[in-house]
Amino acid sequence: MVGSIYFIEMPYSDFRDFKGRPVLVFREIDKRDVLVLPLTTNLNREGIVISNKDIEKGSLKKESVVIVPKITAIDSSLIAESNLIATVKEKTFKKVLQEIGNRFEC
Repeated sequence: MVGSIYFIEMPYSDFRDFKGRPVLVFREIDKRDVLVLPLTTNLNREGIVISNKDIEKGSLKKESVVIVPKITAIDSSLIAESNLIATVKEKTFKKVLQEIGNRFEC
């Protein structure tokens, strides 16, 4: 699960509505919760641009941005294996983790 991109119904920040979007799972908190980062095809958004050259398994329809500042904790039941889009390469995943550390001064 960690290091993989899934299509889920992602809650907006107000948690009133949801939007279907891809997310990168970057950390399991416990058996029920995971931390995810949303992806967007809006290349003007702040974050890390990824493309199919960054993918180990599966594929992206378009070049995308991992929106690093928008970390969200979600219930892992929102993630279904049938909605797996891709798995990122280890080098790319480490780049995402490094950017999280830089953003939050970890």
